[in-house]
Amino acid sequence: MMLRLLAPFLLIALMGPASLSRAAEPLPQPRGGVILTISGQIEQTNAPGQARFDREMLQSLGKASFVTGSEVSETPQLFEGVPLRAVLDRVGARGRSIRASALNDYEVSIPLEDLRFEPILAMSVDGRVLTMRDKGPLWIVYPRDAHEVLRDVRYYARSVWQLNRLHVE
Repeated sequence: MMLRLLAPFLLIALMGPASLSRAAEPLPQPRGGVILTISGQIEQTNAPGQARFDREMLQSLGKASFVTGSEVSETPQLFEGVPLRAVLDRVGARGRSIRASALNDYEVSIPLEDLRFEPILAMSVDGRVLTMRDKGPLWIVYPRDAHEVLRDVRYYARSVWQLNRLHVE
């Protein structure tokens, strides 16, 4: 009985104050051009039913990078961006999957279980900022060279380039 009463406080202690305060902070308005819009089952918004991010807002969520091969290059490349998990945490995503959409209206459903592989929203490749012309402004990239299972057509389909929308379901 006592453990049940203490469980919420133990969870808060394990998560730490930084993660709690970050999730509770209101989401600021973008100052630059919006490159990602998130909708669906989210707790934090900065527009009616949506969370809109510019490049600077995304970059403030942390950095992640890895070298890996991709379905569009014969040699491994350095992908740099923000962890997808950090973006979803920031908006308080509550769902089982996300529907990722690209500028050309390509859509794919990505189970939130995929976060175990730590995919990123890449903003640059080999030191070059991604533009619409070369798969940008955002590209969901999995560290496929780190996990054999990621070298599969299912994950290639989930590696959405020219990403501009996420819908949490």
